This record gives sequence, C-alpha cells and structure tokens, in this order.
Amino acid sequence: MIARGKYVLSQFGPLGENCAFLVDGYVAGGTAITVARRNFPSQFLHYHRAGHGAITSPQTQRGYTAFVHTKISRVIGASGIHTGTMSFGKMEGDASDKNIAFMLQDDEADGPYYHQEWEGMKQTTPIISGGMNALRLPAFFENLGHSNVILTAGGGSFGHKDGPKPGAISCRQGEESWKEWKAGKFGDVSLSDGIIEFAKTHEELKGAFLTFQKDADQIYPGWKEKLGYTGESSVQAATFDWAKKAAAA
Repeated sequence: MIARGKYVLSQFGPLGENCAFLVDGYVAGGTAITVARRNFPSQFLHYHRAGHGAITSPQTQRGYTAFVHTKISRVIGASGIHTGTMSFGKMEGDASDKNIAFMLQDDEADGPYYHQEWEGMKQTTPIISGGMNALRLPAFFENLGHSNVILTAGGGSFGHKDGPKPGAISCRQGEESWKEWKAGKFGDVSLSDGIIEFAKTHEELKGAFLTFQKDADQIYPGWKEKLGYTGESSVQAATFDWAKKAAAA
C-alpha cells in the first residue's frame, strides 16, 4: 500500500497533492488507515467501508454501530468516510443519522450516550453515496442543515437523460436550489415547490425530473403540471418497482 501510494505521487508530480487515497478501513482494518495516514500525512484519505453492514446493521444485533465506526475513522485520521444517505437514498439508515455527520465535523457533539469534545482534532468529511440524485438532495440537505459534504452520485450523474456532465450539473443545481429556497428567494412556499420553481429556469435540474420520474412523483407531487410536462414516464420510472425494493429491504 505504501509503495503504491509513493508510485502514484511520483507519477502525478506537482499534481500529487490533489490525489485522494482510498483505503477500505473495514476490510483492511483500522491499522491500514493509520499506516496510510502516518506515511502520507497531507494526503486526502478516503475511508471506504464496504462490508461494514455485516457488523453495523441494526439487523445484525452484534458488533458495533455505524455511529461508532465513523467516530473511530476520525480518531485514526481519515479525511472522509461514507456515512450513508440518512434514508434519502438507497442505503439503510434514517434521518437521525445526521448526528453521525455532526460527530465527524463539529469540535464537540452529542452521541447517543456521551458528549464528545474533540479538542481541535481535524474533522472528517461525510461522504454521501448510494442512490442519490439531484431530486433527493434538497430534502437531504434540509434534514442535515448544511451541504458541507462530499457527494458521489454515479447513477445521479451518468443516469441523467442528457449524459454525465448535465447529470453532475443537476446535482450542483439541487444544492443551489435548496440554498435559494432556504434564503427565501421563492417566497413562502414548500421546499418541493421551491425546487420546481428553480427547475423552470435550469435545464439540467429539469432534466433530472424527466429522468428520475418515480422520484419526482414521490417527492414533488404535481411536478408535471407545474413544469408543463405531458410526456410518458421514463424507462427508469416505468420499470423500477419501489414496492418490491422496499419489501426486499
């Protein structure tokens, strides 16, 4: 791992400082994260946690919780760690998981049992991933209270009807629309109505409505009429069985 890290930095030269290293802290263990941090103290260290659900899921009733897992990541020096989607994406979790983000970023925060003071220790950035797209982001940010996170949204970007670049732009517009609604730019309207109003003048976000129509129907009632859309549902909306997915979960 150390040799690979050094090789990457040698190949990128002056751009090496912009590289992020990803280590699976669950599979390789906390020791691997510590080794990476000690050998590359200035590098952004992405703590991946694939497989953690075998221990942290409430369904397992063994091991430790996701809250404890992410808290440990800050202790051992991770720059960022996946924190799920707090019930707004496809990952297991609920809205109260926002407390995980507070524990990672704030200098002091309340846990389920104790108050934690970090005494200036570097924060760890929440990395949001798992079924997210531009339409789900505004409510996610509203629940969290801020948008100071790293978003990885492959489906939300590459699944966009106009391609990955408009898809990525739509995610940025999802954040911008929430901020403008929060600032009262759309007047005294609901969050969903504010996002629809923003989409009227932003083609990429409007394209997200046309792409992820099942999400749009669930989160933004009446969006078709408000955006003047009269077409058929997209393939994704027509074939994705949300009831079956929920039952399987």
